[in-house]
Amino acid sequence: MRLKSIISQLSDRRWRRFYFQRRFMRPRLRQWVTSRIATSRAEPAPGPPDPRAEALRDVGLVNLGPLLTPQQCEEIRRYFQQKDVLDHYRPDWPPFSPDGEGRHPACHVAAHLDPDVIAAPYLLALANDPRIIDMLHHYFGCRPVISFLTAWWSYPTGEGPQQAESFHRDVDDWSFIKLFVYLTDVGAESGPHVYVRSSAGSTSLDEIKRYPDEEVFEAFGRQSVAVQIAKAGSAFIENTFGLHKGTPVERGTRLMFQAVYSLNPLPYGPRRPIAPFDDHLAGDAAARWLNRVYLG
Repeated sequence: MRLKSIISQLSDRRWRRFYFQRRFMRPRLRQWVTSRIATSRAEPAPGPPDPRAEALRDVGLVNLGPLLTPQQCEEIRRYFQQKDVLDHYRPDWPPFSPDGEGRHPACHVAAHLDPDVIAAPYLLALANDPRIIDMLHHYFGCRPVISFLTAWWSYPTGEGPQQAESFHRDVDDWSFIKLFVYLTDVGAESGPHVYVRSSAGSTSLDEIKRYPDEEVFEAFGRQSVAVQIAKAGSAFIENTFGLHKGTPVERGTRLMFQAVYSLNPLPYGPRRPIAPFDDHLAGDAAARWLNRVYLG
């Protein structure tokens, strides 16, 4: 199975591009490459400069407030509770119901399948919200692509922080932004997301690895750390090249949706579109280009 995975990666140029750009961690170089790519696409953003795009460049985090109503979140939760999830850290573990008893006792996160995510009520339309897309057009200097969509549950385990529950940087593309939407209320014990403001442009702690809290606090100061506590339906958009983490859930479960926008398709998304565009969205050529990873 491991050999098959290696062969698959070698034959997929998305993985080659992914590993190449990870060799260059200096923010100024990454910004220079991004500007060259944007210029080559000759797609100036419409309208005046967007202050949210400027805040995203400076701070790396923009809170968008509530984008879904409590009723919409309840509908989404009911939908996903009927769909199985996978523990990607235990690929041999069988799929299980999010609220069922089939979860491994150490499983802290479990994700839904791609077809179930794109068919979920409201979420694909939210990822295509013109207010978000226009802001990101200003941010990137060109139209991005929706390169990854996912929804996952987080669970308490008693195991302490696991995987992305320690501070780290994502290095997915030369430039990329992630939209996070809470689909359950998230308080201090519900696994809130944590971000270090202005760390995306810093060269401190720029190795691709996990960092202990104290090392991050020492480098950036505790005052730079933003803990995202919010009600269901609340959203924030973030440059996760900056240091960030989830926190372990202590009580209940947390359901979150994420859309990733990038310059290039990422290897985490499907290799080919998984559904017809017209079955899920209405739009012009620009909308089809934006959604081309998932919809054909």
